Amino acid sequence: MFLGLSVVLVGCGSVAGVTGMGWATASHSAIDYNDSAWCVPRKLKKVLNKLAKRYGPVKVNSTKRWWFENWRKGGAKNSYHLNCQAVDFSVGGNPSSVLAFLKSQSAVGGYKYYSSGFYHIDTGPRRTW
Repeated sequence: MFLGLSVVLVGCGSVAGVTGMGWATASHSAIDYNDSAWCVPRKLKKVLNKLAKRYGPVKVNSTKRWWFENWRKGGAKNSYHLNCQAVDFSVGGNPSSVLAFLKSQSAVGGYKYYSSGFYHIDTGPRRTW
C-alpha cells in the first residue's frame, strides 16, 4: 500500500525559483531574485517579465516578510508581503515611465515608487500612497 504525501503552499503563487524550471515558473532570465522567488504570484511575475523586457534587468529585493521583519521595516500591519502578495524591486528607466507602465497593468493593485529607488507592487485593491 502506498500513502501519498503532498505539500501545498497556500497563497504563495507558483513554484518559482526552482532551478532549471524557468518554463514552469515564468521567470525571465533578466530578473534577479534577492529574496524568495517562490513567493511571487504568477500574475506579478508576468508584470516583472514585461518590465524586464521593456526596461532591462529587474532586481527583486523583497517578497515574503515575516511579521517581525515587516514590523522592523516599518511595513503596514496588514502588508501584502505577509501573505506572498507583494514585491519590492528596482529597475532602470525613468520612474514616471515605470509608474505609468505599472498603472497600466491590471494585475497590479497597489504600486509605489520610493525615493530610495525601489518600487512596490501588490495584488491588493488599486491604490498608491
